[in-house]
Amino acid sequence: MSATLAYNPDTDDKRPLAEVRITKLKECPMLTEGRMDDYVFQQWTIACHRYQKHSGKKGSEIVLFVADGMLEPCFVAWYHANQSRIDSMTLDQYLQELQKFALPRRWQSRVQDTILESYQENTSFADWVVVLQNLNARLENTNSEHALSETSLKAHLESHMRPDLRRKVDYTKIPDGELADWITEVMELDEELAEERARTQALIDANNAERAGKRKPLAERISEPPSRTPSGLAPGMVTPRIKLAKLTDDEKRLLTEHKGCTRCHTFYCNHPGNPEACPMKISNSWPNPKTTKTLTLAMALAAKPKAVAGLAYAETASNEEIGDEDTDDSYTYANTSSSMLSAPHMTVTMEVMGPATHSSPLSVCAILDNGCPSTVISDEFATKLGLQRFRLPKSEDNLISLTEDPLTCNEYIRLEVTVGKGAWKSGVFQAKVNVRLPVPLVLGIPFLSAKKLVLDIGDNTAVDKRTGFDIVNLKHTLTPTSPTPPTQTHMCTKTSDSARRRKCITPPHREEDASPSQIMALIRERIETLSLEEELKRKDEERKLKYADRFPSELPKTLDDVPEHIYHRIRLKDPSLIVNC
Repeated sequence: MSATLAYNPDTDDKRPLAEVRITKLKECPMLTEGRMDDYVFQQWTIACHRYQKHSGKKGSEIVLFVADGMLEPCFVAWYHANQSRIDSMTLDQYLQELQKFALPRRWQSRVQDTILESYQENTSFADWVVVLQNLNARLENTNSEHALSETSLKAHLESHMRPDLRRKVDYTKIPDGELADWITEVMELDEELAEERARTQALIDANNAERAGKRKPLAERISEPPSRTPSGLAPGMVTPRIKLAKLTDDEKRLLTEHKGCTRCHTFYCNHPGNPEACPMKISNSWPNPKTTKTLTLAMALAAKPKAVAGLAYAETASNEEIGDEDTDDSYTYANTSSSMLSAPHMTVTMEVMGPATHSSPLSVCAILDNGCPSTVISDEFATKLGLQRFRLPKSEDNLISLTEDPLTCNEYIRLEVTVGKGAWKSGVFQAKVNVRLPVPLVLGIPFLSAKKLVLDIGDNTAVDKRTGFDIVNLKHTLTPTSPTPPTQTHMCTKTSDSARRRKCITPPHREEDASPSQIMALIRERIETLSLEEELKRKDEERKLKYADRFPSELPKTLDDVPEHIYHRIRLKDPSLIVNC
């Protein structure tokens, strides 16, 4: 038997559905190629009966025409294999034979389950009834024993309609009669409930809008001080309140570049980039709007700390003199070695992965620069990694060189770096792409601040405060926020009580031991860890209890009802694929 004749409607689920095409009422309908389900079979049945009604053909000739309208190869082969028998059938007999051959097994029970499991929910009663009646009509047209009677369908509608509609139907007491009359009455009640719900929702929206208009935003209620009636004014009269103007983009950029605070509007403060440590944040206050001025570059330069150059008195004639030779008092700068006049950048060797690097990371010598306001990567190195690029906002294109020439950046990327073959990972961060950057990667203030890195130029260290790991020298050190508790020596003395307990005496800490703040930091970290573990354990038990039916203790012992025609395929994404924005 060929593959065309070996037709099994229970396993052939990959092809698209067939279509019923009708050009004119008197012309024979066409059934295109594709698989057939109960809906397509219903459309084909309606089209065949309509053609019998309008074509004027005899009842014994209808099957000869409609059978030729089937274009599906398996249906055509089935017809030609049984042509003499099928041509002698009536239209209803032909459709009954086609149903047995084309439709999958137990389709009638599946349609019945769909009807019995349906609820009205948020749809209107009229739309819900039309869907159920259409499904039940498919069963009735095939004389199926699974079709619901009018009594059964009415009982299902009553038990599965919305609760508020069910109460209204019970209070109304609709008289018994035909199912169509009962449905009409219930549809009118459902429309009344829909109008009531719409009116109620309109009143709620209007009330919310009125309350929102009277109530001031939270920021205004927090920032504005309570109004007081100044002396000399009549009761009930207050002076107009002056609001604090918002910072512009230029002012925010100046505060960022000059280590300022966006809360207190102060340049070169002792808490740059940390608004939580601002005194005004702690005291819940804001700058006085009457005395606040627009922030300018001149104000930032004036607030910048001045560098003081040390001078030393020339005690010997061998020192190099600075100044005019004619002066009597000779002052020179202290004898300074060349290492004090210049020093190399602090660099760290990192490994970087990208879509174009395949399985081996690239090693790069990155500069740690706590004077650069941005993290920057060269265009050549970003292309070499094959990283996806994103459009940079115009407000972030704000880099300039020492010669005050702009360094144009139109794009940015996301990447992650590691140090010491995975001993330290940075996590994903963003970096601006610059074409003329002479080095591959510059890790500026945003990177150092986000990763909690503390630079010590003298000791050539860059320590992660969270872990105490030095990414330059690849070793762990003691840090203030993650201290290592010192080893304590306990001296125990015996007591002569009945329990013979030991009383331990701990000597005081030495100066190099951890401070109390460090010990409290360790205790707090341990408490937070234990609290998080308890929270995760609680959520795990809740999820297991909530979805207990999804994780049975054992699999079913029988596989008779398990379908065998369902296949699954998992297609993994290509990790080296570069998506163009």
